Amino acid sequence: MLIVTWAVLLVLAGFALRGQRWAYAAFIATGLTSFAARTGFRLQPQPCELVVGLQWVLVSFTNYWHIVIFTMFFILSHAQVRARGVQGFLWAAAATLLMGAVLEIAQALTGSGHCRLRDLIPDAVGAVLGMCLVLLWQRVTAQITATSPTPRVP
Repeated sequence: MLIVTWAVLLVLAGFALRGQRWAYAAFIATGLTSFAARTGFRLQPQPCELVVGLQWVLVSFTNYWHIVIFTMFFILSHAQVRARGVQGFLWAAAATLLMGAVLEIAQALTGSGHCRLRDLIPDAVGAVLGMCLVLLWQRVTAQITATSPTPRVP
């Protein structure tokens, strides 16, 4: 079942990167319902770890899985935002952090995974990394466009 879920998420991510809003919404819904599916759609509420201290902040930076996932989610979110410039980045960052919070709540409600407030730190790091990758992509594509020769009209 997990392989099927990942395959569906990959296909939806491809469509979402191309700006398809239905795919972005389905990507989010599939990702969140996968937590409930792991428990047979039974709610098994667990408490959230709300402890945040310097040592836990430092440990959060080693949560590479969250960093990678939320880097990708930021990129998907930015592809959906119609606003450009700083406003587009702010909307994508807000969507990424909101998704991180909703993911932690889903983990708390289903008992699948560990609900930790400190997991929002690597989610934010992923958003910043995603922003850097989007900026790099924009710069490279602008450079290619600027240096490509104009086609001759016969």
